[in-house]
Amino acid sequence: MANQFQNITSGLAELKNYYQGPMTSQFNDDLPIYRGCEKGKHAWSGYQVIRPIKTRRNPGIGATSDGGSLPSIGRQTTRQAIISAKYNYLRFGITGPMIKASQSDVGSFVRSASYELKEGYTDLKNDVNRQLSWDGTSDLARCNAAVAASTTLVVKGREDTEQALKFLDIGMVVDIYNGSTKVASSVTIDDITSGDANSSTATLTMSAAITVSEDDVIVRANSFGQEVEGLLTQLDGGVTTVFNIDRSAEISFQGNVVDRSGGQLTLDSMQQAFNEAMRRGGPGLSALYCDYDTHRMYQKLLTVDKRYSNTVKGDGGFAAKDKSYLDFNGIPLVADKDCPPRLFFLPKSMIKKYVLCEMEFADETGSMMIAQSGEDSFEVRVRHFFNLFNEKPSASAVLTNYISP
Repeated sequence: MANQFQNITSGLAELKNYYQGPMTSQFNDDLPIYRGCEKGKHAWSGYQVIRPIKTRRNPGIGATSDGGSLPSIGRQTTRQAIISAKYNYLRFGITGPMIKASQSDVGSFVRSASYELKEGYTDLKNDVNRQLSWDGTSDLARCNAAVAASTTLVVKGREDTEQALKFLDIGMVVDIYNGSTKVASSVTIDDITSGDANSSTATLTMSAAITVSEDDVIVRANSFGQEVEGLLTQLDGGVTTVFNIDRSAEISFQGNVVDRSGGQLTLDSMQQAFNEAMRRGGPGLSALYCDYDTHRMYQKLLTVDKRYSNTVKGDGGFAAKDKSYLDFNGIPLVADKDCPPRLFFLPKSMIKKYVLCEMEFADETGSMMIAQSGEDSFEVRVRHFFNLFNEKPSASAVLTNYISP
């Protein structure tokens, strides 16, 4: 008889699988802007926050001659900013059998309910972080071209210089808008058939046939116009009414925007934005943040000074204190993964996060686990109700529309 050696294939039943934990997330969960906004957190209750703002000086001042006419009597002009909460939720569900099956290390890597909650908190914070540097309009991406009654959709970034898939993934449920008109409702991204994480365009397979136009906007389902009014709300260069204050009439409430008009990022343009905030709003700039491309561009500008090492330690209001950062005028410059292609100059003390409730369970029934009718399953629902407000946009600035030097 021929020799019979036991090998891995024939002896497979004798072997165990080796499972190596813990679970490893494939995502960047560093949230500088979220951490920074936590420093200016104010709790409140009721319908909305009313914040008094001085918008004009007393005009009753002026020089005159000996015995001449006095200036007309003047007064201060004040307005009331109105900040309403924006309602963000985390929801997940789990069955009774899954709770039991995952209750020990022998049967599972993690306790399923605990893992869903822990990671869900992180996911919600990430989505909120995206909202904090935007303007409340909910944009995730845009349609790259028109399609008619098709389940295939080519998309591009919410801005031309952003990646198509920066905020999109398989399984997301989205709405699509043409202006303020909804043209597709609650469609799921079933697959990504082309395009990688850094592509300017990507092809999606949708759960239903849709008809859209070029540049139609993709948002999370039911979120259009409902998201946090982030930093760009008051630093968009606009004169519309925001937080109940008409910026066309109250010019002191307008932020500072330096538009490079497609030119190269320069140290001089950065200083211009910095100076405009200082000139109009006074001293107080203490935090700078940008996207990663801008961070790379700034580092390129510094090579002429042979400044290859980080020069400032600290949090800049937006990061962990044990990290080092590039600096500008002594202020740490911090890159944030969710930031649009901008460079923000901010006074930390003026950025307020007005919180109605923060990461609270919907436990009015007496338990965080909401039992479902007619089945052995449970929902967990977490609420995060708040909005962001820049108390002094005149003391802030944003640099925009630039390319690499």
